[in-house]
Amino acid sequence: MAGVLINGQVRLASAETQARAQAAPAGALWFQAHDTRIHAREWGRRDAPPLLLVHGTGAWAGTWVSNAQAMADAGFRVVAIDLPPFGYSELPANGDYSRIAQARRIQAVAAQLGPQPVTLLGHSFGGGPSAEAAMLDPSRIAHLVLVDAAIGLQGDEEKPCENPAVAEAVLGWPGLRTALVGATATEPHLTQHWLRQFVARTEVITPARAAIYQQPFTVQHFSAGLGDWARQFALGCERPASVKPRSYRAYASPVTLVWGAEDTVTPLAQAQALKAQLPRVRLVVLPGVGHIPQIEDVTLFNTRIVEVLRTLP
Repeated sequence: MAGVLINGQVRLASAETQARAQAAPAGALWFQAHDTRIHAREWGRRDAPPLLLVHGTGAWAGTWVSNAQAMADAGFRVVAIDLPPFGYSELPANGDYSRIAQARRIQAVAAQLGPQPVTLLGHSFGGGPSAEAAMLDPSRIAHLVLVDAAIGLQGDEEKPCENPAVAEAVLGWPGLRTALVGATATEPHLTQHWLRQFVARTEVITPARAAIYQQPFTVQHFSAGLGDWARQFALGCERPASVKPRSYRAYASPVTLVWGAEDTVTPLAQAQALKAQLPRVRLVVLPGVGHIPQIEDVTLFNTRIVEVLRTLP
């Protein structure tokens, strides 16, 4: 294990060398949002109704490349953002990766897309901050779309916070957690392996698809940022509105849940639990796909998501 971590540290020193603005693909958009600078990509006409895309764990704005143009062709201005520490967005100086902080970043970007309320689509990990953003200011969100969202729905009652001692011992050391991330999550040889854990159709995880996810691996402090996020994710005691059933019962705006039938990460039962709480909701189940339907069956996902975007529940 020590050798693996040392090799990981050596690799990071030579791999993560580029400033984020330098490394970002051509045509990037940048938003000053809440407490940091957010990287984004854009498709479609700027005068079209805004559609804001929020990615899942390990992804970034560019991972929507197979889907965004179909959404733009359906009549939307599509803006995909990188939630820090993922992608090319700047790491917040305060190191706050809480769901509430991420939701404020989403709302800040939404406010800069014009006066018209946005359609907000959040996938996986991005679903929690997207739901939280919608609850922070429902007037800014015309339609909330959650795709295989990792909401972590809990009870309405408050619970005491308990942090596992082992996790604190491992993740509490910045150098150690950065080395662990570098030896696992940002090790390019393992990208296809990790992606296959999230999909039902493993054949779609090709080297070309993995390469899209790997593009931000060159930015400075990328693995360190992921390590800081992982620590807060694992050890945080946050109880935002978006984990409480009563918040969904009170949310009156339209919500669409889009779910892979074969999802084993956030199983379909989680979508059904959310659906039971929401006053104005529909559930669209995609057969034969798992947790990342937008890459598992591009044609199916694009067809269904365009139908979803064009009609409210």
